[in-house]
Amino acid sequence: MTAADMRALKGTGSQPPGNSGWRILDEDVSLPIATLHETALNNNLDWMARYARASGVRLAPHGKTSMAPELFARMLDAGAWAISLATAPQVCAAAEAGVKRILMANQLVGKANMQRIAQCLNQGLEYYCFVDSPDNARALSDFFSAQGLSLNVLLEMGVPGGRCGVRTEQQAISLSARIQRLQGLSLRGLAFYEGVIGGDDAAARIADFVRQMRELALELYYQGRFAPGTISISGAGSAWYDIVAEVLDGPSLPPSMQVVIRPGCYLIHDTGIYEQAQAGVMARSPLACSLGGDLMNSLHVCAYVQSVPEPGMAIIGLGKRDVAFDAGLPTPQWLARPGQQHRQPVPPDWQLIKIMDQHAMLQTGASGELRVGDIIGFSTSHPCLTMDKWKTIAVVDDELCVQQLIRTEF
Repeated sequence: MTAADMRALKGTGSQPPGNSGWRILDEDVSLPIATLHETALNNNLDWMARYARASGVRLAPHGKTSMAPELFARMLDAGAWAISLATAPQVCAAAEAGVKRILMANQLVGKANMQRIAQCLNQGLEYYCFVDSPDNARALSDFFSAQGLSLNVLLEMGVPGGRCGVRTEQQAISLSARIQRLQGLSLRGLAFYEGVIGGDDAAARIADFVRQMRELALELYYQGRFAPGTISISGAGSAWYDIVAEVLDGPSLPPSMQVVIRPGCYLIHDTGIYEQAQAGVMARSPLACSLGGDLMNSLHVCAYVQSVPEPGMAIIGLGKRDVAFDAGLPTPQWLARPGQQHRQPVPPDWQLIKIMDQHAMLQTGASGELRVGDIIGFSTSHPCLTMDKWKTIAVVDDELCVQQLIRTEF
């Protein structure tokens, strides 16, 4: 990345970092800046790898959270079986960056998208997508068989009122038989997404649903519906992966069957909805508790105090263009004065009360005194919608010294 490239991007300095890197508290970078903390990233990689080994599942983390190939590489190096993605352009971006096995947790629809995937297959990509309709299965068969290619598909099951996926066991059996007769398709497993099941009794309902998925997968297996080779049963977002892993019980399945879970937010984590979801995992799962440690939030957005127009109120130089706001406003975590190499926790009563395109209103009450130019670090809820607002994100050490700049491919 050239110096000119750097100057064109928010959250970077005017020159590439030197041997010691940019120091955020020395104002070597423009603010706001999105940061990922190296210590937390390494902790999260290690914790989830240990969980997967202990529960007997494969990891295919959903890459749409970050769309950062350098983070994909870290997850694969830590033992992930594949990277999950949602769209054909995402698949192509990951394949071009060197990812060799991709699970597209979605249907592949449309000629141009099929052409993109065919190019990736011809370049050696091991690829899987979901199918939930005879029409889509036929379209895929017609296209890929004409190309002399075989497409790996997983039959997707859904729930009434949920997202994609056939709704009944009979529909699944019928579709599996149809796929078996089509050229160019290879049925390699069953997939589902349990995160759309809500309500006060969500955990029990999800466990019942996953139990049905296990029974259906075994029924299709014993009917001989799956193609030869490894068969995947895949589910689990970032909230209920413990229930999916426990109920599917990978070690008890036939040797050719594997359980693949797709949590996407564990590497980044947050201090909002996924912190709450992980607390649920730790409350439910003795196995998760036995591992020691837990996931840690790694993502912060650092911003200046832009104005202090009235007592008890500060205007912060970050907004909807910089940070997620769909699942709660960012939370102030620490305060620093430029040039001082220490941070202090913010008082617990400080909170953002409103966010606009480029500004946010921080209510401080009577506690503490802020000056224009002070730096505040904010944690977020729902990391997906913070990550996609940044072309570059800084990986920092515990002293907020920039160690690496990673590029996103949204």
